[in-house]
Amino acid sequence: MMYSKNQFYSLEVMCCERAAAAKKEMDFWLAEAEEWARVRLSCNYGSEPLTSSPELMPFARCKT
Repeated sequence: MMYSKNQFYSLEVMCCERAAAAKKEMDFWLAEAEEWARVRLSCNYGSEPLTSSPELMPFARCKT
């Protein structure tokens, strides 16, 4: 199957749009990870956290 120049351009645009969307999502998740790292570092959990899941850790012992 042969593509026309317009089809190649459309594919190029689609790939660029998908890459931009993926970068936005990546930036969001990297910022989310940094936020959880700050929460983890600001909390006083003792020597061992109760869970490896930050969402389930008790925030009552966090420094404010």
